[in-house]
Amino acid sequence: MKKPARKKVPRNPARTKENLLQAGIKLFSARGYDGVAVDEIVDQAGCNKRMLYHYFGNKDGLYVEVLREVFGKLESLELEGTAEASTTEEAIREILTCYFAFLQQNPDFVNLLMWENLNQARFLDAHPNLLSKHPILQRLDEILKRGRARGEIAGSPDSRHLLVLLIGVCFIYVSNRHTLHHTLGLDLRRPAVLRKGLQLAQEIIIHGLVRKSR
Repeated sequence: MKKPARKKVPRNPARTKENLLQAGIKLFSARGYDGVAVDEIVDQAGCNKRMLYHYFGNKDGLYVEVLREVFGKLESLELEGTAEASTTEEAIREILTCYFAFLQQNPDFVNLLMWENLNQARFLDAHPNLLSKHPILQRLDEILKRGRARGEIAGSPDSRHLLVLLIGVCFIYVSNRHTLHHTLGLDLRRPAVLRKGLQLAQEIIIHGLVRKSR
């Protein structure tokens, strides 16, 4: 007896490309660029190698698009939080709140950023616009300028160092959460613990930057 013909599944190029991208995000964030093979990516995506080469050129091309996708999520959020801030204190609180929330909700971003640092940022060096901090640096410059004009800030703090401080104090709560749990007994997965950390970071940075009104 003749077997019935297998139903042909219609092609969906957009879905295939998205499946490859999501597979890349999952695998590269877990094991880094060098720890992932093309065969694993296409197996995870449910397609063949030809599709990866067609849409992304090669493994390097997919990795660059993974970085672009994951890192691109942060830029608009950085600016949204400060759009309506009327004082320096309010702006700093909003930026820290944004970073704390984003990093907790986007572990792929954290892992990929750590892998890039372990690899001396070789892909970011080759594609400098993948993680540009120029927009938020411009916004910080504006915040500091207005703060000085209102008498809220003394001196001329460097916005680059301020941004390193703002990112760093938030990033360690995610990047080092496992070791800090063991060494300090802080469970940084708990919302209540994170709220205390955010509040302390806000108070310390604002106290060091903003003049208290008399």
